[in-house]
Amino acid sequence: MSAGGLAGVFPVLVVGALVCSMPAVTRPTVQFGVRVPRERAGAPVIRRERRAYYWRTAAIGVCCTLVAVATRGYGSWWLSKIILLLELAADLGCFWVARRKIAAVKNADGWFAGLRQTVVADTSWRTDPPRFPVRWLVPALAVLAATAAIGALRYPGLPAHIVNGSGHRVPKAAVSILIVAGQLYFTAVYSGLMLIVYRSRPDVDAADPAASMLRYRRFLAALTRALLTLVTLIDTSLLLVALPDWQVYRLSGIGRALPVLPFAAGVLLLAAVAARAGQGGSRLNGNVRGLARAAGTDRDDDRFWKAGLLYVNSDDPALVVGARFGVGWALNFGKPVAWLFIAGFVAWWAALAVLGAAAGI
Repeated sequence: MSAGGLAGVFPVLVVGALVCSMPAVTRPTVQFGVRVPRERAGAPVIRRERRAYYWRTAAIGVCCTLVAVATRGYGSWWLSKIILLLELAADLGCFWVARRKIAAVKNADGWFAGLRQTVVADTSWRTDPPRFPVRWLVPALAVLAATAAIGALRYPGLPAHIVNGSGHRVPKAAVSILIVAGQLYFTAVYSGLMLIVYRSRPDVDAADPAASMLRYRRFLAALTRALLTLVTLIDTSLLLVALPDWQVYRLSGIGRALPVLPFAAGVLLLAAVAARAGQGGSRLNGNVRGLARAAGTDRDDDRFWKAGLLYVNSDDPALVVGARFGVGWALNFGKPVAWLFIAGFVAWWAALAVLGAAAGI
């Protein structure tokens, strides 16, 4: 399979596998975006909908991957993107079906009726905050610096126009600028987002606050290291894309897939760490002994989660909160700053597309 074919099939395969596995790594008290009491986490409707979701999303992932493999030779770069969008839309439909059925049973049976709903805060997050692992950012910066140095050394000897890996004849300046700009973007955005997460409040389990805080600290440290490793490997993939264009070496046959491998390894590493830890460290051992569980339960906050995925609460000062489905974090769209982040993200990719089109890439 060529590098282009692999690049088209790989996202479809990975997204299908990740979406299928999300219920397994989500908190037990949040099922398909629906907050449930801990004692109801094993309710028959939840078990039934989890099984149905696994089968449906697995079938969707297999079918979309087979279609992507079968159509990889048609040469349309947008075809794999359409397949990926259709896969995501079908998976989202599976999520909504499960969420609707669980929410209906929860409301009909009054799962939170008579329970003491509490909110727990951890003051040690301010007095003893976790430290951002800056040293894990050094490899990404080293790869970025190496890319800039190689590009600067090779630039004078290159012809005014070069033929890139996609077969397009483009100005040598466009390749150099876009590669280094891409590395800067991924390094700055991912490290910046994690810095924001480190300053955001953690989700504390009201029934077991001490153990949940210890698990969250371990989760945050492990996921940050994995994410910064992914950034390094993305920068490495971009460097490997640039080296043939800068005429450092040539790739042919299956070797043309080499630039995809570091990125693929980073994604698999991040997925493995997330699967082991679970959302907020829910699958990790808290190692807190001698403490009885609290009497309260987490607040039923479903009204702030639109479609179970988007958090909108203008009264909450937090910009980032724990994701409702899968592993990670979500923006609080009730804060204007969140919309500025989205606008900046869209503007960056729009500008990149315009520059690429102007350069003929």
